[in-house]
Amino acid sequence: MTSNLRILLRWAAAAGFVLILGSPPSAWAKKGPTISVGDDPSMKEGSPGLVLVEVSDFQCPYCGKGAREVLPQVYEKFVRTGKVELIFLDLPLQMHPYAFQAAEAAACAGDQKMFWDMHHLLFNNQNALAPEKLPGYAEQLGLDVAAFKTCLSSRRHMPDIQEDMNVAEGLGITGTPAYLFGRRVAGGDKVEILDSVRGLPPYEVIEQKLNALLAAK
Repeated sequence: MTSNLRILLRWAAAAGFVLILGSPPSAWAKKGPTISVGDDPSMKEGSPGLVLVEVSDFQCPYCGKGAREVLPQVYEKFVRTGKVELIFLDLPLQMHPYAFQAAEAAACAGDQKMFWDMHHLLFNNQNALAPEKLPGYAEQLGLDVAAFKTCLSSRRHMPDIQEDMNVAEGLGITGTPAYLFGRRVAGGDKVEILDSVRGLPPYEVIEQKLNALLAAK
């Protein structure tokens, strides 16, 4: 075990995180569980085959830290350059009373093509996610606020969020954040999961796994 890896594992243990490091895949022919991502929000340039799934809760402090500090680096190096597609999967936890409606707010913003803008705004305002705050964020983003409020009150995205929760449960994920590394399965809305990290890792862990998968294509 290298000294850098020892330091990384000690850091994770002290912070209470679980890193599922595993061995770098030798080839993409390796089979893993397959999940449906349906219409889950996606950010990509071009048609990258590699996928990073962010399993997250808008009220989770470690999710917020990851969204503010880790994902921007992933975006710059991998998403913006067309190497990786980023997908968001909702897992609002019962311990966070505002998380589910925040997820609905992000989905309603997505109806107006502003999911990722709302994603960033909610994670930057995690201490102010009470339901009465949400229309103000829609206004701040320049959304049609009346349509946003109608969407929220209709709760039409509740089944989609519940389906995301079922997908996470099927993978044995009960806490947030989690990061799933996979590839699109040709001809549908499926992603084959090749690797994962549960808990908030340093950016370098995600970078290492993405680079290993890209090299194994």
